[in-house]
Amino acid sequence: MSRRPAGGLGPLRDVVAGDMAGADVAHDLGHLDRVAGLAARIASREGHDGFVTAVAAYVHDHHRAAEARLGRSVAPAECREAARDALRRSGIDEGLHGPVLDAVEATGRYSFSAGEAPAPPSEQAAAIAAFLHDADMLDAMGATGIARAFAYGGAIGEPLWDPAAAVRADGYRSGPTGSVVAHFHEKLLRLRGELRTDAGRTMGERRHAVLEEFLRRFRDEWIESHDDDATAPPAP
Repeated sequence: MSRRPAGGLGPLRDVVAGDMAGADVAHDLGHLDRVAGLAARIASREGHDGFVTAVAAYVHDHHRAAEARLGRSVAPAECREAARDALRRSGIDEGLHGPVLDAVEATGRYSFSAGEAPAPPSEQAAAIAAFLHDADMLDAMGATGIARAFAYGGAIGEPLWDPAAAVRADGYRSGPTGSVVAHFHEKLLRLRGELRTDAGRTMGERRHAVLEEFLRRFRDEWIESHDDDATAPPAP
């Protein structure tokens, strides 16, 4: 059994709360709390240590805070030492630092639009990466994913739906999109197919259904408001 700090995850959460000050609304401490809980649940259902996976969840977005400070894209590998420092300050067993940080970097390299990332260097890191990946994807799905998408879209000034911008035929690319609803079609509806674990896929089915139901209702209400289905977003 891995050594836990006296306060469990509490010390790590407190440290990360300070480190993540200034991160965008979609990658704030609330996001980390949710991903940590989901990752621990997935790991436990898959027969692994939920605590270690939750630790990885709390340090998986240090690059997001760096992006907010620097105004540019930052890879998780660039923030490896910042994440390691958070683990050290929190009293996390040093034997876990390598697997946790390797898993975070592997998850950061993975993108459904770019293919599978290289495998992490150990079985433990690979397992943590799979659980963390699915938890992160799940938080972008369902009612929570809907809330996050519109919170972030509002923060950067994206419209709900812009018929002129429509949906990119080539799918998701990093950066702003034409509208929040377009982002659903370009990315969020595709996440179900990228889940790696049985536990993640089970949870993902429910959350995917919520996304589809929301988009159906949004489309119906757009048509009611505009009396025009030609400008409505596509059906899911």
